[in-house]
Amino acid sequence: MRTTLVIGAGLSGLMGALALAEAGLQPLVLAKGQGATHWTAGTVDVWGADERTPREAIHEIGATHPQHPYALIGAHAVEEAIARFRALTEAARYPYVGGLERNVLLPTAAGALRPVALMPVTMAAGDVRLGGEMLIAGFRELRDFYPPFIAANLAAQGVAARGVYLTIPAAFRRREYTTVILARMFDDPAFRAEIGRQLHTQRGSATRIGLPAILGLRDPLSVVADLQRASGAQVFEIPTLPPSVPGMRLFTILRDAIERSGGRLQIGSEVLRGHGEERWLTAVWSEAAARQQEHRVERLLLATGGIAGGGIRTDHMGIIRETALDLPVCAPANRADWFSPRFLDPAGHAIYTAGVPVDPCLRPIDMHGAPVYTNVAVAGATLGATDTVRERSRSGVSIATGWAAGRILAGTAS
Repeated sequence: MRTTLVIGAGLSGLMGALALAEAGLQPLVLAKGQGATHWTAGTVDVWGADERTPREAIHEIGATHPQHPYALIGAHAVEEAIARFRALTEAARYPYVGGLERNVLLPTAAGALRPVALMPVTMAAGDVRLGGEMLIAGFRELRDFYPPFIAANLAAQGVAARGVYLTIPAAFRRREYTTVILARMFDDPAFRAEIGRQLHTQRGSATRIGLPAILGLRDPLSVVADLQRASGAQVFEIPTLPPSVPGMRLFTILRDAIERSGGRLQIGSEVLRGHGEERWLTAVWSEAAARQQEHRVERLLLATGGIAGGGIRTDHMGIIRETALDLPVCAPANRADWFSPRFLDPAGHAIYTAGVPVDPCLRPIDMHGAPVYTNVAVAGATLGATDTVRERSRSGVSIATGWAAGRILAGTAS
């Protein structure tokens, strides 16, 4: 029996799988491991490379960059994908706020300011443009989140802020603390009641309190509401280093929606190779216990994450290859051109534009522009032609192209 497959469980793969599942195609998602949701901030950056609004950028980019993923699928498809994403999170009681009209500036765990288009409502009060003094609070036991350091960097940028450490109640103390362990503690009403009392004591003149993004795994809105009542201030989350609790919440929402619509996820199944005939992919093989498992293919969405996700790899000889299906890759031919001499070059590094070239239907194409496989679409960071990290468009491109690719494969694209 032939199957609808998605390779990759990041944001693009899951959005594509959702589109396929809602079309009744019962996709199977195969992934080597967890996707980028678990190591990114959980916000949506659509465009932050210049002063244009996200909406202006997605409508204008085709004029200067016709091979950009936004240009290939069109502004209407981008807006459609963002709308579906927002509706999904709203229905799951974890709404994303913001929009394409302007970016919001949110503090990071380094005290820098990062432009994002959409964010979980649990982060919304962190917009520095709202004004008012901030109290940044955290725990000494949580590594890589230092409230005094964050507050000092915010203050250097004109944001009134100070940092304090909170004490973990004795009943909850343990030897090790991670973002996930602390998030589970916040799911306990007794734990957050004690933290709320400490925040009230420490608040002073602050009108907003920033905490690491660990305010519960199950019901973060209730955690935020309880802490706001106890402290008397608005409470917001600041993204942490991985594992990302907001990203895990988002993964759960997408996974549950896919499974409700008839799809399945199989994490721990790396796709190793594929076989096709006459521009039609017929089968792929994934890693299984002591053997390789064959999957017959009707249609397939490739969303393996590009350079950062291991979907595109290089070697010491300068060879660049796409790892699952051995598709063509566009990249600088000379290895010496992969990186700029300056590590923090504003223009970025050319290697991060490497990716699989596609046509307007997101089908992989060869050097002559002909589809390699007509039943395959590519999405997310596996696409080339742009550096989405430098553009601050990575999650926006993932959501938009994943949804568009799924709709195209399902035959439901408008």
